[in-house]
Amino acid sequence: MRLLAGVTLLLSAAYAVALGQAPEGRTVGDGVFSAAQASRGKATYAVFCAGCHADDLAGTNSGDSGAPPLKHDRFMRGSTAGALYTKIKRSMPLDAPGTLKDTDVLELVAFLLEANGFPAGAADLPADVKALDRIRIESAPGRPVAP
Repeated sequence: MRLLAGVTLLLSAAYAVALGQAPEGRTVGDGVFSAAQASRGKATYAVFCAGCHADDLAGTNSGDSGAPPLKHDRFMRGSTAGALYTKIKRSMPLDAPGTLKDTDVLELVAFLLEANGFPAGAADLPADVKALDRIRIESAPGRPVAP
């Protein structure tokens, strides 16, 4: 009976991954995006984000945009990949919020995670916001963060 339950759980997780859904309990440290997806996100960042957030993601925090840095030890800590996706999708770019394509936003999320020290994996981030909501953002590897 335990063997059947274990096989069922394994098959369910494999099916969820095949559908692009993240299994419960994943973090961005588990390699939830691909290097290719992050690379595409870097190109998208250069076009839509660097003007306000700077080429090095340091932000400006001045002028009309007041763009915050997007690379730092506490980047989105305690949040989820879904929250980051939703924030970008609804409010960016500042001069045309909500105009980015879903794929562009996913690629930007992948790029921002990579830029903040999280490892790439074999598959792209899932296109399902509910699956993204199950991917927690925790401290970057090798960067302990005080509570």
